[in-house]
Amino acid sequence: MPVSKVESVPSSTEIIQDGDAAKYYSPVAIDIADAMHLLPLLHRLAFLEHAHEDVNEVERVRRKLINRLQLATLEVSSLVAELECEVHRADEVQDRLKDVQNTRIISQTILSVVIGGLVNVMTGGIGMATGAGDTAHIVSVAGGALEVLFGTSANFTKVRQEFRHPHNHLQQIWEGEEKREYYPPRIWRFLTRPNSRDLERRSLRDVLVTTWKEQGRLGKPGSRREQERKSLLFGPGGIYDADDLHIREAMLQQLESNIQLMHQDLETLLRELLIRQAMEEDEG
Repeated sequence: MPVSKVESVPSSTEIIQDGDAAKYYSPVAIDIADAMHLLPLLHRLAFLEHAHEDVNEVERVRRKLINRLQLATLEVSSLVAELECEVHRADEVQDRLKDVQNTRIISQTILSVVIGGLVNVMTGGIGMATGAGDTAHIVSVAGGALEVLFGTSANFTKVRQEFRHPHNHLQQIWEGEEKREYYPPRIWRFLTRPNSRDLERRSLRDVLVTTWKEQGRLGKPGSRREQERKSLLFGPGGIYDADDLHIREAMLQQLESNIQLMHQDLETLLRELLIRQAMEEDEG
């Protein structure tokens, strides 16, 4: 029976159903082995373990499996680190833009208050000195208009800054084309193969793109804003405001979470391999 009780994942191929590995390893472990093209090797190991023959061959096959799992884990960790750097870059620029925006709002609010006070003084002074009510009213209206202008303009004028990302991980997810300079082949296969956890067997990449659309990350479908945001988020970069940077940051974090699933599954298989190794050593 499998050595660990982990979430049940439906098998995707007949080889998973019929192979020796299903007798000793959990569905999650078998599924990630299939995704990494390691399933034949895992079946071979399971057969050797069951036959209790050729200890050296068992150790050789197990070591080969563990080495490839460790390599895949390093690839995942490296990609997650890249995504984290991109998240922090977007977050830092977003904070800076928000600070500039807040400073502008405070400055113009203070200026509008000062203008309002000066207008009141001027209106009262003109009225007392000349008795010309019309002039005072004109000054009051003009001053009020300036007060409104300075008091509200900062709230409707967004601060923007150029933000470049020529190495854009989101672009490949959106376009669905494999580019090895962005994603190692193993990780790309994990993201684009039918997902056993999904009832409709959609890939993680398909679910991610659908989520972005349904959450309105890109704007109203078919709108000019949607086209502009697609060009910005999935291109080499451009002029961003704080809201655009927040959206990019959130999308990168969602992508990172999906890739972390692969890390968890790799750990599951590696742990089960080590548990079975320890059990054999205890029996010996």
